[in-house]
Formats: sequence, C-alpha cells, structure tokens
Amino acid sequence: MPINFLQNIKVSDSLKLNPIADQGVQRFDLVTEHIRDAYIFSCSGLRGNQPLFNDGCPSLIFMPQKSDVVILTEKGETRKVNFAWICCGVIKNTYWEIPNDLEYILVIRFQPSSFYSLFNVRPSVFFSKPICNLEDIVGEKWMQIFNKMYEEKTWTEQLSFLDDVFSLFQTNHSCPHILNAATNYIEDKRGNATVSDVLQHLGKGVNAKWLHRNFVKYIGISPKRYISLQRFIYTYRQYKISKSEGFLDVILPSGYYDYNHFLKDFKRYIGIAPSKHFGIKR
Repeated sequence: MPINFLQNIKVSDSLKLNPIADQGVQRFDLVTEHIRDAYIFSCSGLRGNQPLFNDGCPSLIFMPQKSDVVILTEKGETRKVNFAWICCGVIKNTYWEIPNDLEYILVIRFQPSSFYSLFNVRPSVFFSKPICNLEDIVGEKWMQIFNKMYEEKTWTEQLSFLDDVFSLFQTNHSCPHILNAATNYIEDKRGNATVSDVLQHLGKGVNAKWLHRNFVKYIGISPKRYISLQRFIYTYRQYKISKSEGFLDVILPSGYYDYNHFLKDFKRYIGIAPSKHFGIKR
C-alpha cells in the first residue's frame, strides 16, 4: 500500500490508538481472527506517484469500482493491475500512479499464516512479484465471494459481509506462539533489534535455524528481512517529520549504524535517495 498510509497504521498500532481522524483514515476491527484490521483511506489530496511498501503483513487493496485500473511503475517498468490486488512480501522501488479522481481505497491486512492457508498459496509466489492481481492468486470460489462483496452498497456492508465469510473458515496452519512473541518483540522495538536480540528474548529453547525456518513458513520472509522492514518504516516517518538539521539524530536511535546504512535501505525500498524523495537538503 502507499507508504504514507502504512506509516499511519504502524504508529497508531504502536501507540495503541486509532488512526488520526483528520488524516482521512477509518479503522474497522472485525470479528474474524484471520484479519488483523481493515481501513478506509481517503485519497483526497494524494497525487502523483506514491511509493508502495509492505511490512510483511499480507494486504488486500480494493478500489471503489470493479472497473478501476491501477497503474504501477516497478523499477522503471509500467504495468497494470485490476480493481483488487495483493501486496505481500518485500516491495522494492515500486510506485502507484494515483488517479486524480480517486476518493478512497479499502485495505484489509491479514494474519500471515491465515492468509496463506485460506487462499492456499505459498509465500514463495511473492518472492519475485510482491504485487499481484487478486484473481491471479485466489481460486474462482474466492473471486465469486469478492465479486459478491461488491454488490453490497457501502464499505461498511462490504466489510461486514467479508467478516461473516472469513469467520466461517478454519485454517490448516496457526502461527506458533513463540513466533508471535518474536514479531511482537520486533514491533515493540520498532525494528531496532537484531536476530540475536530476538533469540535472547525468546530464551534458550529457540535457535536461529528454527526461527528462520518458521518466519519463512508462516510469514514468508526471513527474520532479518522482517526486522529491516519494521526499522525502515518507522525511521522513514521520523526522518520525514524531523525538524532536526542533523539526520543522524533520527537514524542512529532507530538502529542504523550510520547514514550509508539508512541510504542503502532507502534506495532498496524507495528507489532514490531520501533528499530527492522528500525534496529537502540536510
């Protein structure tokens, strides 16, 4: 999803608050255990090419109309996706050309283990293509359900419909409690941690091989990459809003060794240097 939307979610979650109303965000807490949360984001005033980012949580993005087309630029190459699309895995240097008349989008964020089990898809599908058409990933039965969702008149009714549907399904794989403890620890640290820190937090009963294997199995990425994604999204926001003339005041407390460490991540995920992206000099 647009990185500006995701950063609002991350900050509100870390502070145990609902997204700020004046940012044009409405959050819905659903009953089903498979969905972490759902959001309606206003796209009013959001123009131009917006960088996309994913924090390891599989997300479905729904456009207002089934006739809508999404234009993406991935590493300089342009392609189109349909009204319903998936963001999953690690997104690099990808931008969405926001239509001038787009009013809002619906974002549904899944529990990773539920997502892969419900839709019977392997995480490896997204290794080389983290953004896909929904219809290219899920089966015909699911597309019939999502098409029926669009028959509901309002977003509230559509979400209620999906909540009822997903509540009927049991998944084959539940995320181990220890893995949840690991992701919660990384989130609490805002990515300012190492794999060794995580292992120490979990205790002697967990080793690096088990942690790596289960991260890839249930979340779809390695623990090292998962940590990198959390660290970057939080630092991105702090760097953006910081009034400090010294960028190291933001970067170093976030867990980066130096500016070049942050620059490498920024170019990997956004495609350009932060000074060019934000249009500021530091």
